[in-house]
Amino acid sequence: MESFGTSGQPGPRTGFRIEEAHAVTPELIDTLMEIDLQTFSESTFSEYAAAAMLRNGHVYLLSFGDQVIGTCVTMRCWDRPNEAMILSMGIKPGWRGQGLGQHFIRGVLQKLRQRGLRSACLYVSTDNRRAIKVYEDVGFVVVERGVGVSFDRSELNLLRVTFQESQPVIELS
Repeated sequence: MESFGTSGQPGPRTGFRIEEAHAVTPELIDTLMEIDLQTFSESTFSEYAAAAMLRNGHVYLLSFGDQVIGTCVTMRCWDRPNEAMILSMGIKPGWRGQGLGQHFIRGVLQKLRQRGLRSACLYVSTDNRRAIKVYEDVGFVVVERGVGVSFDRSELNLLRVTFQESQPVIELS
């Protein structure tokens, strides 16, 4: 478990935690759905999809005290089995703008690296400059522009961060 202080500097003293969700509970499904809806203009997945992601993916929680304030949903890529796809990441309103997004994504990337993965990727709307900045600040680079459209019809960019340059990512055809 990683903790960090409100000043943005690592430190175990303040009660922020990043941990992986292990149990699928109705409360956790509700939390995923709530943060997803507060992050995006409409829900990006159903309760069924949230439960499936909890069972088959890796869901990371950002907590302060006993309150979950952020979620990050990841799954392994089919074409690049050494890579994780970040499907969704969000922080509750009121907690944004404090640098928590960078710390949260760094913590998630560290956990993915510890699992032996070599890279992570995600899609982000070209209009979402705030999220793009957070991702680029932790090492993501745009590898494809305009690769599709999101639910609100905005164009998407594919961003990727590589953990270990010396070991190439396996691509399956």
